[in-house]
Amino acid sequence: MVRKDGSDAMSEHTTGDTAKGPLREIVQPFIDLVRAPRALWGVNLGYVIEGLVYFGMLGYLAMHFSDFIFQGVQHADEWSHGMVMVLTSGITLSMLLLGWVCDKWGVRLALILAFVLLLGGRIIMSAAPTLLGMQPAGLWSALHLTTVGGILLVVIGYGMYQPSAYAAVRQFTTPKTAAMGFAMLYALMNLGGYLPSFAFLLRDDKPFDIDFWFIDVSIPCLGLGIPGTFWVYTGLTVVALVATLVLLTPKTVRDAIARAKQETAAIKAEEDKGKSEDEKRLEKEAKEKAAAELAERQTRLPKHTWGVLVAAIAIIYWRAPLPWSHLLTALVVLIPIVIALLPSGPRGRAVRGIARHPLGDPKFFFFIFALIPVQTLFTYNWLVLPQYINRAYAGWIGEKFELAANLNPILIFIAVPIIAAISRKAKVYNMMIFGTMIMAAPAFLLALGPHWWTLFPYIFIMTIGEAMWQPRFLQYAAEIAPEGRTGIYMGVAQFPWFLTKVLAPLLLTGWMMDRYCPAQGEQNTRFMWFIFACIAMMSTVLLILAKGWLGKDFKTKSDN
Repeated sequence: MVRKDGSDAMSEHTTGDTAKGPLREIVQPFIDLVRAPRALWGVNLGYVIEGLVYFGMLGYLAMHFSDFIFQGVQHADEWSHGMVMVLTSGITLSMLLLGWVCDKWGVRLALILAFVLLLGGRIIMSAAPTLLGMQPAGLWSALHLTTVGGILLVVIGYGMYQPSAYAAVRQFTTPKTAAMGFAMLYALMNLGGYLPSFAFLLRDDKPFDIDFWFIDVSIPCLGLGIPGTFWVYTGLTVVALVATLVLLTPKTVRDAIARAKQETAAIKAEEDKGKSEDEKRLEKEAKEKAAAELAERQTRLPKHTWGVLVAAIAIIYWRAPLPWSHLLTALVVLIPIVIALLPSGPRGRAVRGIARHPLGDPKFFFFIFALIPVQTLFTYNWLVLPQYINRAYAGWIGEKFELAANLNPILIFIAVPIIAAISRKAKVYNMMIFGTMIMAAPAFLLALGPHWWTLFPYIFIMTIGEAMWQPRFLQYAAEIAPEGRTGIYMGVAQFPWFLTKVLAPLLLTGWMMDRYCPAQGEQNTRFMWFIFACIAMMSTVLLILAKGWLGKDFKTKSDN
């Protein structure tokens, strides 16, 4: 339970001298969750509720646009996936741009401001077709534009929210408790993401009939529809805001940060006592070498910057409509030209700023971008799975699609702390390789066809792979950040997410759903999932090929 004095009960368990048995390793994370200090609960409780609201609204958003706002519009799926892209990719870009807010203003104020913006955006999205009485009238109608306006407020709010939450966990934990703190934050978000599985009780107007063996029950549904369900999620955002205000008082935050710093200093002092002079010398040399490499990199633009420019030009030219493709291409081409024409002083500062950026490190850049293919499977959870299950599966699976489409989050909630405890001594890079492989491989099961015996194993096995690598990646990004720059590093680590959320709907998901899993007409979901699986498996291949170059620079153990 939460202690009245706010003391870090997590540290008492994880710093003990007695060795834990295998069962204790598995059970302890859940004990730590319940006994977490008040400051962490202030973050965790809001994170659970926000997970429920975010994933609940996200799961319905493509349908809300396809089946309601874009009624009668040709290629409605492609347009609706584009609108979901505005939300998901916009959030990730917003994290990249607004990660500094919590570093400058403090995590408490940043979290409160984020919830205020999230609440405002969701009120607008919910009110547009209800209180404001707007009706579907195709593309760029009042209903369409008002809904997009609400989405943009959510984008700004969430851009502050997630970096602030991860920065708070880093500030409130010690090196001994950080791994579990990050793992539990990720798990709790997914616990909230599972709860919309039962949102059909709010949305549907048909009762949910259960007739299984000796059970014969009919559960009534409220029939609120998607707009009415959005109002329920909006009310829950108010609850998250109030919980943050009550639990994360200024005194609670100050005490938690001070305690974590004190315990961290004691831990580091203890570690230094056990180090030999040779180990200290090697650490010093490694730091000096890293500083020298950074100083040398800051004299020129990183080579991979040019590859990014070429890729951006190719995508814009291919997908943007005329004349926007020519205009945007010209703007991208002008960026290096303008930098080259600047006077030496401003030019040097611009080059140093780009090189000093976390993405200026070629190994960190390659590492996070190599994960884009497997991350496409995340986007399918809200862009593809709800519509795919609803259209391709008969019976209760298709009708109550939320139950299967939202199964992944609750499995993640259970699996992440267990896998984190069992594998805490495993090499991080090996976990990334095996995790991405296990996550990507089961997509080939769905290439066998839309059957329950392919759908549920896909979800279960994919979840195990996700639980192996995703929390470690987030922890890695937070821990390599210099003091006072956690927010911006967490934002930068989300940049590949931004590209995934842009590229998947822009280049793939809407087009594939229109052609291989349409609402009406012949379907060929086998081929669609075979392509999805091949794309996802590319991450594992890239990580294996780069292991000799990239893997040696990783921390040896995940909890170092």
